[in-house]
Amino acid sequence: MIEKDRFIPIRIQKNHALLKRIAKNHPKRLVIESEQTRRIAGYKGEQAIDFHLSKLPEKEFLIFHDLRLSSGKHFFQIDTLILHPAFALILEVKNYGGTLYFDPDFNQLIQTNTKGEVKGYPNPIEQARVQCSEMEKWLLKRNINIPVEFFIIIISKPSTILKTAPGHVKMLQRVLHVQFLLKSIEKIKAAHKKEDLSPKHMKKISRSLLKDHTPKSFDILKHYEISTSEIQTGVICRVCSSYPMKRHYGTWFCTKCQTKEKNAHISALMDLFLLNNDSPLNNRQICSFLHISSGDIAKKLLSASKLRCSGSKKGRVYLPKPDYQQIKDLE
Repeated sequence: MIEKDRFIPIRIQKNHALLKRIAKNHPKRLVIESEQTRRIAGYKGEQAIDFHLSKLPEKEFLIFHDLRLSSGKHFFQIDTLILHPAFALILEVKNYGGTLYFDPDFNQLIQTNTKGEVKGYPNPIEQARVQCSEMEKWLLKRNINIPVEFFIIIISKPSTILKTAPGHVKMLQRVLHVQFLLKSIEKIKAAHKKEDLSPKHMKKISRSLLKDHTPKSFDILKHYEISTSEIQTGVICRVCSSYPMKRHYGTWFCTKCQTKEKNAHISALMDLFLLNNDSPLNNRQICSFLHISSGDIAKKLLSASKLRCSGSKKGRVYLPKPDYQQIKDLE
């Protein structure tokens, strides 16, 4: 059973909002696009395991996607956590093709892609071992003592070649192509037959995991060193991507393609929150971004949008819905 669903990572959402609102010739655009391409490939890789995981017996397994927990001093991120009455299993997903060489001497992963280009990455095996250690600490703090295992799941063509140095082949036992995932989970299950967790205990752990999950705050403009003055404002037309749309008789109107849409401002508001690191926004800031001259009109739109708010009169500020980042498709 899926206890925490998979949604588009917030970093991808923020990159997407930023790319919509900087100039086509912006000097940082190519860097952001390259970053976005890499992250979307990673996300699609994570999605690729969902079909296989859907075949697991729902009554035996609890599945959590994209967890960020703290064992005390540090946070640790898990792509997918599978909880079974006898064990916990961490899946670290990598969408790499070509030839992958796991270098034990320099503790890194070296990829040679189909074009012959060579890239180096941190060793995902070591990353997963650290995650296991942190997960064990998290469980022990709650008096839960079960084995924590891991797999590195390679999501790409089955032709992806896995290599390592002579004498270190054993380290690749935890690295596998996605089509072997279910069979490997069965092996883990066969190795851990003592089921210490009852269904009631499993649900209790699930509640703790969901409660302790802490999304990472990320200021996208600060990261790329882009000022707010470089952000192009206004409501964007969903049909032709032109902006700003005009507010006309209670609806939004695109002067280029004549599209009319009543709630076109919703997407613009979400862009604004994403680009401002989810900071509270006042009526004046929102009016400026949406190109609305009337504070009363903005107030009505915000009320209809059911945003969270605090304060009163001139001191009122608005915040997005808690689940506004939980989306599965980019516009």
